[in-house]
Parts: sequence; C-alpha cells; structure tokens
Amino acid sequence: MDPDVLIGRIGEVLHDEPRVLAAWLSGSRGRGTADRYSDVDVWLVVSADDLQGFVEDWPKLSDRISPTVLRQQVRGGPVFNSVTPEWLRFDVSIGTPEEVATRSSSTLEPLFDRAGLTEKLQPAGEPLQPDPCRVAGLTTEFLRVLGLLPVVLGRDEYVVAASGTGLLRQLLIQLMLEDVAVEDRGGALRLAGLLPPERLRVLTELPAIEATRASALAGHVACAGVFLPLARELHDRCGLEWPEDLETAARRHLRTELDLELG
Repeated sequence: MDPDVLIGRIGEVLHDEPRVLAAWLSGSRGRGTADRYSDVDVWLVVSADDLQGFVEDWPKLSDRISPTVLRQQVRGGPVFNSVTPEWLRFDVSIGTPEEVATRSSSTLEPLFDRAGLTEKLQPAGEPLQPDPCRVAGLTTEFLRVLGLLPVVLGRDEYVVAASGTGLLRQLLIQLMLEDVAVEDRGGALRLAGLLPPERLRVLTELPAIEATRASALAGHVACAGVFLPLARELHDRCGLEWPEDLETAARRHLRTELDLELG
C-alpha cells in the first residue's frame, strides 16, 4: 500500500460512516508541502453528540482502513496515531462543527464534505508570533539544565552530560521555531525550508556531541552562545521580564565550579 492508496482507503471508510460530516487532509498534505516521507494527517468532524462514541469506535474503523502495527490514542484525547505494516504513518484528529471556524482553509485539503462545513473555514491565517509562555518556559528550562553541568561533570557522568547537551540543542531548536512567522509551523521532523538558512547553518555547525568532558563543555557553551541572545530578543518582543537572577546565578555557578565563562 502506498500513501495515495492509504488516503483513498481513509476517504472511503470515513465516507461510509454517516457520523462523519466532513474530512480533510491536514498537516503537510493539507498545506501542499508533503514529500515522500510525509505522514498522512486527517482532521474529521462529527457532531458533538457523536464525539465520545466515535472516539470509542475509532479502533474498529481504523482496522477497516488498514492493519496496523501501532495505534495509540494521544493523551486520552480525540487524536490517534497509527502505523501500518509498511510503516505508513497516519494520524487522525476528531473535531466537532464548532471547531471548523477556528481552522484555516489554507491548511486543509478536503476529502469530502457532506455538511457544507468547508465554507465556514477561515481564509489564510495570520503568521504565528512567539508565544510568551513558551518562550519563558524554554528559557527557564535552558538555564536550569545549563546549571546542572557541574553536577554531571563532577561525577564523571559523561554519558549524562552528552544527553544534557542534546537537550540544550532541542531547546534551542524549539526557541528558533518560536521565531518562525508562518501560519502553521508543522511537525517536528522538518526544519529545512522552515528555519532560515543561516539558523540551520548555526545548528549544523554546533560541536559534535561525544561522551567526554571536553565535548560537554564545548557543547554547553556553544548552545548558550546562540540560545541566550535569541531568548533575550524574544523576551523583549513579547514584553517579558528577563530572568536576570536565574541567569546570573547560573553563570556564577559555572564560573565557580568549572571556571567556565559563557559568552
């Protein structure tokens, strides 16, 4: 089964289910940016009265679409992730008519619409702006993890230190994505074409992660040198107060314990 056949099967099964009022491709296929590696994301709508029952019945409907080697419900909500034996991934989100007006026509491609809901979709939305709560949370977590470096190095826990460097990188990527002003930033597996080329270059040029003391020191310093200036800039744009005491304490701790100065 290839993705087009899978999409056809999804459309057929959903169309045969009278509770489904409309269904759209979402994600990269809804935006028209899919490639051969993209999964199949579907957003469908049922009435509010049918929602609970439909969520409970979804496993049986999913089996009619394709056998799966994995099917899981996301945090108990109306979202299911599935993987076929051919490792085709399809995710289904279940909504209600009241949610249609919150979605954008530029991010959805209709499979069918027997209730005329497509006309209620919003036109192309405004580009996303940095989320203040997210920016603040990422900054706090970055400084917290940064301040743990003396602990893992003092214990000669170089594998743990390498994991810490990887975590700082992930926090940096997430912060960079907050600064991408597009309507839909998409999933976690695509950065090319989303991040500006110069930021991709910065990420690719970060020091390689190895389970050594030297690598941990270099990686933490390099990530901090990129993260902290961008975080300050986003705090200013979001009208957030910079956690000066936390940063000062982290810098002092690294200086005292490791004789390490951050740029």
